Amino acid sequence: MDTNLEQSANSFEVFYKKHQPSLVHFATYLTHSSSDAVEIVNDVFVTIWYKRDKLQIDESLKSYLFTAVKNRCFNFNRQKKIETLSIFPDDAQSSFTADGHLLEKEQALKLARIMTLLPPKCRQIFAMSRIDELSYGQIGALLDISTKTVEAQITKALKICRENLKLK
Repeated sequence: MDTNLEQSANSFEVFYKKHQPSLVHFATYLTHSSSDAVEIVNDVFVTIWYKRDKLQIDESLKSYLFTAVKNRCFNFNRQKKIETLSIFPDDAQSSFTADGHLLEKEQALKLARIMTLLPPKCRQIFAMSRIDELSYGQIGALLDISTKTVEAQITKALKICRENLKLK
């Protein structure tokens, strides 16, 4: 190994050991990930080592390092954001929730409780409309009542539902 290169490698190692911890701390602050921060800082040092003969640094080397690390962190965060957006395109979010099953049960219990508050005929019409998904005309024909009566009973049921949902 060339003595000049060996001497250069030794001074680079000393420089690396001196500045790496503070740069990693800075990068961790910017990326919120210590493992990504170490990788970014090491990439900056490797780039500097390979370009050591071509680099012209007008400012202090320490300032140059912090600027390079900051820029790499911003690029990393931008790329990470793009990857996240490609997983959830068009701001689509997963409908999965850990407590989804419990919420469904809770809603079913609320609905059952509210249904008990409805008068019997109103409850029957509301169930036919909302649960059995029958049209007002079909309900009227089955129960031998007018569609206006069906509409009035649905309106009454919805009013009771709204009032009881506001309370809880």
